Amino acid sequence: MIVPGTMFDGRGENQEALIAATNAVIFEPNYVPSKILMSSLMLKMGFEASPVARSLLSDALRIEPTNRMAWYYLGLTHKAAGRIVDAADCFQAASMLEESDPIESFSCML
Repeated sequence: MIVPGTMFDGRGENQEALIAATNAVIFEPNYVPSKILMSSLMLKMGFEASPVARSLLSDALRIEPTNRMAWYYLGLTHKAAGRIVDAADCFQAASMLEESDPIESFSCML
C-alpha cells in the first residue's frame, strides 16, 4: 500500500500521496514506513506543527525505536514547532543511527 504514496510523492503530487499514505496507515497501522511517509508529506504541505505528524512519528518510534528516518522527521517536526532542543536531540539520534547502519543489508549475506 505504500508504493502508490511513494510514487505520487516522487511525482510531486502531494495531495494524492497523502491520501495513499493515509490509506496505507489505516490498512496496516503498525507499518512504520507508511507512518513516516504520511508525516513527511504533512511537513512538505505545511502542516509543520501538526500534532498528528508528531503522534505518527512517536508511534513509529515506539514500534521501531532504531528507525533513523522517524527520528529525522520527528526532529523536523519539533524544529518547525520551535522546540529546538527536542529537535537537536532527534537529529542527534538520527545521525548516530545512520553511522551505525551497515553499508549493505545483513539479509543479502544469506
